[in-house]
Amino acid sequence: MFKLLSPFLAPFSRLLAIGFILLNGALWFGVEYAEFPARAYSGMVETDFNLGLNNRIFGALISSVHLGVLAYGLWAVAKIFSRLNEGKWYVPEFSQCLRRFGLSLVVFTLMIPVVQALMSLALTYDNEIGKRMIMLDVDASTAPISFVLLLIGVLLSLMASVLVRAREVAEEYEKIV
Repeated sequence: MFKLLSPFLAPFSRLLAIGFILLNGALWFGVEYAEFPARAYSGMVETDFNLGLNNRIFGALISSVHLGVLAYGLWAVAKIFSRLNEGKWYVPEFSQCLRRFGLSLVVFTLMIPVVQALMSLALTYDNEIGKRMIMLDVDASTAPISFVLLLIGVLLSLMASVLVRAREVAEEYEKIV
């Protein structure tokens, strides 16, 4: 199964990384579509906010930084799949890429409440006094997903550290023998 999918996984990971950023920008700058990412990132489902050009620019910047962290991790995944396709199962770069992906998941997940607060502020800063807001929402439906992403990121980073240590031990063993 892996041999069938293997040649497609690296380009697919790169395509996802680029696609997330491009789609995000297209949604924010398409006036009729901007409400979708605005509500999704801010958590303001029933609240009124502005979608003027400045609000959309700030929204696009905030969400692009957030998605940029994920894209960085996906690019590391693409590099891992490229090395596996070349038959290079273990090179120091493999564990570095694994660590990058794990840390990108951790940072991406920890950024969610910060992005939500910044997004709600960016969308309501033009509102009249008393109607500006900073939204912090803990959603019971997405909290488990965030927790799992955080754990996966930590575990991948830990696995990368174990791989590095295993290689060091193997090199020390080769010197002794």
